[in-house]
Amino acid sequence: MTYEIYLDMDGVCVDFMGATIDAHGFDSGTMLNKWQQEHPGSLFPESLFGMSAETFFTHERLGEAEFWRDLAAYPWFESMFDALSRQGHVVFLTAPTDQPGCVAGKHQWLKDTFGSGFTDFIFTRHKDRLAHGNAILVDDLYRNIESFSHRDGHGVLFPQTWNDHHAHLEDASGFVVQQIEHITGGHR
Repeated sequence: MTYEIYLDMDGVCVDFMGATIDAHGFDSGTMLNKWQQEHPGSLFPESLFGMSAETFFTHERLGEAEFWRDLAAYPWFESMFDALSRQGHVVFLTAPTDQPGCVAGKHQWLKDTFGSGFTDFIFTRHKDRLAHGNAILVDDLYRNIESFSHRDGHGVLFPQTWNDHHAHLEDASGFVVQQIEHITGGHR
């Protein structure tokens, strides 16, 4: 049985949150540490940043394609991608924002990373519509996992400070690979 592994980008492969924190003039390392220590599992601690989530996620910098193109891959990205590729066909499934440069920048990031001929990506906010019995979604947002699983797909919540799996942060990618190996039976 061949599995389709849908891999979210922001918060799973690239450090969107750190870059957004930096765009607001905060030190991302310090703020992410405080978030983990003081508000683990909180989707967005408004009291920590002194602003609403809406204000935080609509910073003008996020409207620029360069912001998205320049997002840093997490240190585990390459090894996780390789491990998941041994378990199924990996397709990047990422939700665009309303910001004008988002899709262009994400698209360019993928082309820069995998080459100009790379086409294994889908941009949509409706990730659940791709769910089926042989589909696995790896995402850092519980609501995406929940809706995907509700439509008979398999969901694996990627551990992050802002979700219920934050206790697995030390080896987040290893946790995810193990979960997927359990679903796929460990081989393609």
